[in-house]
Amino acid sequence: MGLKIIEARHINIDNKIENEYFENIVDTSSVWIESRTGIKSRFFTDKRGYDMAIETVKLFKNSLRNLDLIIVASFTTRMRAPSVAASINEFIGGDKNILCFDLNMACSGFMGAVILAEKYLEIGGKALIIATEKISDFLNFKDRSSCVLFGDGAAGVLVEKNNKLWEHIVGTFPGIEALNVNENSLIEMDGKKVYRFASVNVTIAIEDLLKKCRIMPQEIDYYLLHQANIRIINQVLEKLKIKSNKTMTNIDRYGNTSAASIPILISENFHKFNEKDKIVIAGFGAGLSIAAVLMEW
Repeated sequence: MGLKIIEARHINIDNKIENEYFENIVDTSSVWIESRTGIKSRFFTDKRGYDMAIETVKLFKNSLRNLDLIIVASFTTRMRAPSVAASINEFIGGDKNILCFDLNMACSGFMGAVILAEKYLEIGGKALIIATEKISDFLNFKDRSSCVLFGDGAAGVLVEKNNKLWEHIVGTFPGIEALNVNENSLIEMDGKKVYRFASVNVTIAIEDLLKKCRIMPQEIDYYLLHQANIRIINQVLEKLKIKSNKTMTNIDRYGNTSAASIPILISENFHKFNEKDKIVIAGFGAGLSIAAVLMEW
């Protein structure tokens, strides 16, 4: 079983924040940020996560009919109840029989939602998956190691259950203190621990996926990785002996948008994917967690 990504959309945010912005706030430099992370800019918005989600939904126009499932992935939405997903269903005039819920897996959230959708849907069933993150609300602008990393963003995909190649892998590892946000507090992150976790365990997860499907790394057309740090991405590709032309990145422009990073990447590059392409998509982050799939386009 598998999923077909029918459509992918992302919103544009006008307020672009260049690295130089942080030079006046903390002891850092634009050169240091880019060399350590690959980030040149990111976007901050005054809009709520809910509003960004609704803006994303509007981009699908008349495509959102006969849905069976709506999932919103976010760790920054301030809406406690009802779920943002339920609000989206009401906004689009959806059927009362649609299952709607929000999911918080931080940076792994979009992929967690995709995996759940594939498990829930029956052949031909459709789901709308939205990721919306207003991380600027939770940044500690006194912590130079974390405040430069993140940006705001929202994107979504419309998917349909099919019979194509599909395999997934998930994991939740010790290390909840490595990246956390408690109520009424700001992001706390042990950057070195998160880096070590991702560079080692994401590689292992992808290797396990490939082994399950008896596919060699070179047979994959594209590797789409969560946009956390360009050095993590490059290290994973290097360990897998994969050339850089088999991946796509936008971290230089968006920074780390958590759950929104992968759907933004898919939306921007949607025109490049072809029928029968084999694609590995991997999310990773707080938890410490990994959620990845190997799919046929």
